[in-house]
Amino acid sequence: MKHRESLISAHHNYLVDDMLTPGFLLGELSSREEFFFLADVVPSGESGPRISGRLFDREGRFLVELSGGEMVQNPSGCTLQSFSGGFRLIHPSGETLLNVNTHVFTNGFMTRIQGRLFDHNGKLRAEPSRESIKISGGGKPALEKPER
Repeated sequence: MKHRESLISAHHNYLVDDMLTPGFLLGELSSREEFFFLADVVPSGESGPRISGRLFDREGRFLVELSGGEMVQNPSGCTLQSFSGGFRLIHPSGETLLNVNTHVFTNGFMTRIQGRLFDHNGKLRAEPSRESIKISGGGKPALEKPER
């Protein structure tokens, strides 16, 4: 049996690879041109997820950059739809690129992320897996403290 390590926050967790984690990072934050996706650690006192990333399509074309769940660059004309407990990022074709939904529990919060994420080379870096997101490639699958 393969052993996997998970950190669990008493406050807020993301469901990733069918495990709870306080945060995760795909790619490198330091690059200004390449792919990254950050589900950052949420500090006590906050309830919403902290989602940032530079997203690309299957062909490696830049689509949109998010910072804290807000679009900061959007050359492809994507739409951000907010709803109670989360948001959805929609491509102009109508395809849902990313769906982020936070569930409230008695003692904390859990965010589920769904979407197919591609890097700047068109390589698949994340995809839906049951109720969570399955990640692959370089990065940090479990963060202990906020990256931003």
